[in-house]
Amino acid sequence: MHFKIITPLRTALDLDVTGLKLPATQGEMEVLPGHADLITSVANGELTYTAAGESKSLFVGGGFLQVEHGDVLLVTDTALEAAAIDTDTVQAALERAQKALRDRASVLSREEQAYLEACIAKQLAMMEYSRIRKR
Repeated sequence: MHFKIITPLRTALDLDVTGLKLPATQGEMEVLPGHADLITSVANGELTYTAAGESKSLFVGGGFLQVEHGDVLLVTDTALEAAAIDTDTVQAALERAQKALRDRASVLSREEQAYLEACIAKQLAMMEYSRIRKR
């Protein structure tokens, strides 16, 4: 299968794989050769894939996955290897979002509150991925 990950800043991955697992919003899913065509939403978390007999992983943010005729496309806002995650920066972003949510909760619109909650969830997921993978 050909697998491509596109983020707003770059093409993060573009290679042939024999399988992948990722966090869909309805739970973890696996895509293998011959998978039915589909489009699904993706949650924050670890994506693992196998290419050339080697298993690798990335942290991915929310997005959408399309499987069509053996090609797999993931459009996401984040795709990072564990080594590329600066936990100090992630921790600082987490603390800023938590503080904004705590200090300004009474004046935030529903959209602003949902955005901050999504930021917090993403930063927590990234910290957990980094903690597990950098061991």
